[in-house]
Amino acid sequence: MADRLIVPEPYLYVELNNTDITTHITPFLISFRYIDNDGLQKQESDDIEIELHDPDGFFRENPPARGSALKVKFGYTDKIRNAGVFFIDSYTYSISRDGDIFTIKALAKDVKSSYRTIKTTAFENKTLKQIAEEIAKRHGYKLHFRGEDISFTRLTQNQKRDLEFLSELCRLYGKTCKISNKTIVIIDLEEPAGIYKLTRENIISASFEVSSLYEQSSEVVYFDPSKKETTQDKKQSKVKASGDTQKINKRVENKKQAETISKKQAILNSMKELQAKVECIGIPDLHAGGWVAIEGFGRFDREYYIQTATHVITRDGYTTELELLLAPSQGGKKK
Repeated sequence: MADRLIVPEPYLYVELNNTDITTHITPFLISFRYIDNDGLQKQESDDIEIELHDPDGFFRENPPARGSALKVKFGYTDKIRNAGVFFIDSYTYSISRDGDIFTIKALAKDVKSSYRTIKTTAFENKTLKQIAEEIAKRHGYKLHFRGEDISFTRLTQNQKRDLEFLSELCRLYGKTCKISNKTIVIIDLEEPAGIYKLTRENIISASFEVSSLYEQSSEVVYFDPSKKETTQDKKQSKVKASGDTQKINKRVENKKQAETISKKQAILNSMKELQAKVECIGIPDLHAGGWVAIEGFGRFDREYYIQTATHVITRDGYTTELELLLAPSQGGKKK
């Protein structure tokens, strides 16, 4: 394993309800973790965790209110990433012989009650982007949408929370969906914004897992109004599976929707053929939903999709931990 690269001093900036508290928490900082989830394989919101020493019980006796806003920036002084706004969801206080510890956990999605409201509503003659725009506007969020749009004649949100409904719909059609910095981000799985190269020079540790493969088919059933009959759309793929057939029990409106679902679900399955966990030097540009190209590991030199990027700052420095899947275009190669 190559020696670690010499990297500059990490940078961390934190605001609580528009007040800079960086200098107040830095002397007590044990760790800062920014968990960047893809909203497809992982949950639909980015998270942060701030772990602090609390020798005098100050944080214990003066905890921040649940729902308070945290604005966070991190990285290096010459490479700062704006992580955006998070809302405090919970805090914990623990005691041991090593000292008292106070931990704050916050979510990019607001903890206000409107996001937790279960509702039933219908969308008629709308596209996926238009549905997402309506939901984003309802909660005061922006929308970032990249990729092919999908049209629906009628779609029902039946007893689901807004983000739950939208995430399930996006996942079905192979799109990420998450909240980051007061924005609902929806991106097609096969459209990387860029590919970052990782080598033995910037990788600290790595592990790779190759899964057993089984023949599997995906079946999507839809009603063909022109034929007045139910039709199945099938796709074959070699994937890691617990059974022979993945049955997608979803009613769709037309053949194009059925074909898209079959294709995207086959891609999602094939991505699990090869998985990896990588710890590297802190790289602010690495984000969930992005791609990395790994070099220097022989048969595992491939392009990978980032399902989670966790940026960690401690007194020892700044590192990035990645959970990776095989990139969509890599399925079936170099096994």
